[in-house]
Amino acid sequence: MRTERRRFSDLGEFGLIRRLTGLVVSRRDVEVGVGDDCAVVRVGDQRLLLTTDALVEGVHFRRSWDRPAGLGRRAFAVNASDIAAMGGRPRYALVSLAAPRTAASNDLTAMLRGFVAAAAAKGCVLVGGNLAAAPRWVVSVTLIGEPCGKPLLRSGARVGDLVYVSGTLGGAAYAREILLGYRTGTRRETLPFRRPAARLKLGAALARERMASAAIDVSDGLLQDLGHICEASGVGAVVDPSRIPYARSLRRLSDEKRQTLAMAGGEDYELVFTVPQANAQRLARARADTPIACIGSIVRGSNVRVVGAQGTAARPTRGFDHFRR
Repeated sequence: MRTERRRFSDLGEFGLIRRLTGLVVSRRDVEVGVGDDCAVVRVGDQRLLLTTDALVEGVHFRRSWDRPAGLGRRAFAVNASDIAAMGGRPRYALVSLAAPRTAASNDLTAMLRGFVAAAAAKGCVLVGGNLAAAPRWVVSVTLIGEPCGKPLLRSGARVGDLVYVSGTLGGAAYAREILLGYRTGTRRETLPFRRPAARLKLGAALARERMASAAIDVSDGLLQDLGHICEASGVGAVVDPSRIPYARSLRRLSDEKRQTLAMAGGEDYELVFTVPQANAQRLARARADTPIACIGSIVRGSNVRVVGAQGTAARPTRGFDHFRR
């Protein structure tokens, strides 16, 4: 009897992750393994945060979108955002670079210089890596960080907690549409995509002051990433679209388009986090000068609902998934 061969696109990115999780062997020195923004391991008496991610040409970026140094800065920021979501600070970095044999050596050097400069500004140092030839550019980064308090996990949200988000949402998705040629816009309007800011100060403050019960960074879209918190915590969430801090670039769009870009566009690399109501008044003093907005609450259930003044709204398009169409 022939076994049916399922493709990646049948499972989707997160279905595939759940399947691969079964291959992971647990150890006592691994406090948090697969399924959060970072792994948390113990080395002696010290906790370390470990994360890795890759930027692939043609998937995450086009060479024409930015200078090589800008790509290096972005590669650091999107990885540091995972450290921020765990309430930590990045300390050491490894970079694996793949590029065509015809790539200019100056471009590779400039990319690394951009990465090193961005890392140094956050107290992180490049300690090694690898070079390889490939048909297209691939920038793979591993960061090692340390927590600034008890690590923030996705699994800590409880019914009654408030849901907050940092900064503004939708600007990166709008910028990506400009870069892809789907709409016209200025070079400045593409900055939210090309120069994301990892919210390291805010994440560290939330962990150090024990303000947040759960956190994640918004890489694949607000609703999808908040959904990961709900799934890990065994709860549901209600989001009020009128309370979402929309990026200024979305102000001329229809309500439907604005909500879709902000809730499902992704790549904003802001933090979405849950806070017990008892901590809400103290939160303003611990936010590290980063704008934050309360956009909803944690409720009983198992999914994320968008509920405005007119009642339950249709959930926007799902967030980014590498393997689904």
